[in-house]
Amino acid sequence: MSNISHATLRLFAIQKKEFIAMMRDANTYFFLILIPLVQVILFGYIINTDAKNLPTIVVSKDSSQFTNSIIQSFKNSGYFDIKTITSDENEAEKLMDIGKIKFILYIPENFSRDLISNKKPHLLLEGEATDPMVVGNAFHATQRIVDDALRHDAIGPIQYLASKGPAFIIDRHAKYNPAAKAQYHTLPGLLVSVITISLTMLTAISLTTEYETGTMEMLLITPIHPLEVIFGKIIPNIVLGYILFFLILLISRWLFHVPFYGSFLLLTIVAFPFFMANLGIGILTSSISKSQFQAANIANTYALPALLLSGFMFPFAAMPQWAQLIGHLFPSTYFLRITSDIMLKDANIVTIWPNLWPLLLFTFVVIMVSHHFYRQTLD
Repeated sequence: MSNISHATLRLFAIQKKEFIAMMRDANTYFFLILIPLVQVILFGYIINTDAKNLPTIVVSKDSSQFTNSIIQSFKNSGYFDIKTITSDENEAEKLMDIGKIKFILYIPENFSRDLISNKKPHLLLEGEATDPMVVGNAFHATQRIVDDALRHDAIGPIQYLASKGPAFIIDRHAKYNPAAKAQYHTLPGLLVSVITISLTMLTAISLTTEYETGTMEMLLITPIHPLEVIFGKIIPNIVLGYILFFLILLISRWLFHVPFYGSFLLLTIVAFPFFMANLGIGILTSSISKSQFQAANIANTYALPALLLSGFMFPFAAMPQWAQLIGHLFPSTYFLRITSDIMLKDANIVTIWPNLWPLLLFTFVVIMVSHHFYRQTLD
């Protein structure tokens, strides 16, 4: 038999051995194939940079057929979901501060009178621009609104409103981010991303390494309590989390000039439950993993949707409703909002509470679940 034939037989023998090994560890390989396919399908549906039906309030000091037509044109554009029409500016601004609405359309007094007099009156459209990508397309759509809003009303003696250029002007203002700088959104998002990936991955891999090398068993036969062991391994990771936290904030402020209007102490305190949530995920991952490789894959499987569905990489408002519901299950979604609100809006504890309590609840639940699985692993 020739050397080529012998080499072919050896090659097939090695392949057979590998296939047998794969069948014996079928769960791991099934996991490696299934999860990426699910992620491709999931993210293919949710990735959308053109956010529409954004919650909007109209603050109107003028009511007429013309203003009604303009408001209807905003609705018809597909970008603005008019929630209510009011005359209370303070209430509208409060709702924008807490993130309930994305736009406020201000219609001034005597708008209709100035319109008929062909004085080209101004409207003000204010957008919550902590994520400039969300408001950018909506701002661009307002030019078509100007062109089409009065087309059906400008007849007879006021036909000139539709024939001599724009009858009114929409002034656009990007609140909290007047220059619409992407860094105002991406730097808080990177803070969340780095901490999520680092703490989840490091905790999962470090604990799994202890099991693989037998170090954990050696620690457990000492007088040290099991909980002392786990806290002894978690605390250095918390310190690491805060080092990353301070460094990224420092880079954001001094290198990219991202403003920090709120309380640094408040953000530092609120970061702690976010750290604990990710450490809890890491402990849970290590408890159900048999190797570092498996732990890294599970941690990555958690981190990818946690970041993509948080609103960091793609506008949260542009996602389908079902994707938003899934996004609300991740602590990164809430901490990203809290970070942006404190840094750009000078938010206080009351303002961030709607996003803080779900973060605290998630942290409590994941720590309880991870503690349960960890105890089973020790047993």
